[in-house]
Amino acid sequence: MFAEIKKYKSMGLKRTQVARKLEIDYKTVSKYWEMMPQEFAKLRQAAESREKKVDKYKDLIVEWLKEYRDLSTSQIYDWLQERYVELDFKDRTLRLYVNKVREEYNLSKEKNIRQYEEVEELPMGYQAQVDLGQIWLHRPDRTKIKVYCFSMVLSHSRYNS
Repeated sequence: MFAEIKKYKSMGLKRTQVARKLEIDYKTVSKYWEMMPQEFAKLRQAAESREKKVDKYKDLIVEWLKEYRDLSTSQIYDWLQERYVELDFKDRTLRLYVNKVREEYNLSKEKNIRQYEEVEELPMGYQAQVDLGQIWLHRPDRTKIKVYCFSMVLSHSRYNS
């Protein structure tokens, strides 16, 4: 992000234009606007070495990941909430932290093999396939809106070759 801000600055864009283009807060752009690359490197190094809010749960998280290799970050967050009630970090913070812990301890997540079998054909109107989805769309006024959608195909409506 630092490099992108500097690139747009050198192109002559204003801070508000850069913030809009990168879809980030104006204050974030201002923070890096006058910063030198050496300062940014120091800032990154300090961020890497400082104590994280999640560090106090690291041993427990590692233990869980060793025992349950397919454990999701959402599940870890739920388990921590059950034990400690109020956590002073968000699930996104934990997600980034768990990814680093998995890398550090070589605890890659096991892939679940999806098991399925063919279902017998039912009479017309009794069976369908439904797919759910979501997408962020941009409005003409440049605001974003999340649209939820689904599609459904009745089994007997499929194309048969």
